[in-house]
Amino acid sequence: MDSDSGRICSRCLFFRPHIYFPYIGYCIVKHNSVPHEEPATCSSFKPSSIDELKNIFKEQGWLYCVNCRKILINEIELEEHLKQHVVSSGVVLDEAIAEEAHAGD
Repeated sequence: MDSDSGRICSRCLFFRPHIYFPYIGYCIVKHNSVPHEEPATCSSFKPSSIDELKNIFKEQGWLYCVNCRKILINEIELEEHLKQHVVSSGVVLDEAIAEEAHAGD
């Protein structure tokens, strides 16, 4: 196993998944879109550890489970989801998504 194993953008503290298209996201350091499973090659990679996520949770009051597409509102949920899921400290809200939706008439 190489030293970069596990270094995927979605596992970085700076990755924000797209709320409607979870297979892509946004890097708040590089300021660009990245695929969910993109290998993290930048020097800014910071794993989203349980301690980091708990600190962020205490500051903002919520976290986001990428797999379930659900807002986590307590530390018990965080610990349960982290066992098998990807948890992010934020999401990308796409204000232009309504323009891509088909009309319902």
